Amino acid sequence: MKLIICVILMLITTKECDKTQKDMVNNASQEMMDRQSQEIEKMTYQAATRGFFLKIWVEGDTLSYTNDYNLQDVKTHKISEEQRTALNEKTSQFDMTKLSELKSPSESHQFDGAAIATFEVTKGDETYKTNAFDHQNPPKEIKALVEKLLSMKAMMEKQ
Repeated sequence: MKLIICVILMLITTKECDKTQKDMVNNASQEMMDRQSQEIEKMTYQAATRGFFLKIWVEGDTLSYTNDYNLQDVKTHKISEEQRTALNEKTSQFDMTKLSELKSPSESHQFDGAAIATFEVTKGDETYKTNAFDHQNPPKEIKALVEKLLSMKAMMEKQ
């Protein structure tokens, strides 16, 4: 009788361990899928004033930029996986849904003291956009990301 009880307990324990392991694998794969769905499809930085225009956008594994208002002279470069990961890490540091609520640290763009800039993120069917801010002086929440985009563009111009 004791032997039968021990065998039954071992079977139940083994079954529970298998179930727990499957749950752990399912949770890990769900987290991976969530992270991938969090990835941004497109991000755009645009600055303009009289006589100056700059648009930088990242879509997939390419970075494109232009100084042409008509978007005729667009330069496109492939970005590395490390660069893409760095951009995604920087986007995870702020809440995209609150981009329109970010405050500009200065307001020189309101009287032609600086180019007017905006930053826009597209994720799925949703697009989030900041209010206008001074070119090269973004709100602190997105400062690291904007600086990264500008530096990537500068590096690619030199190539």
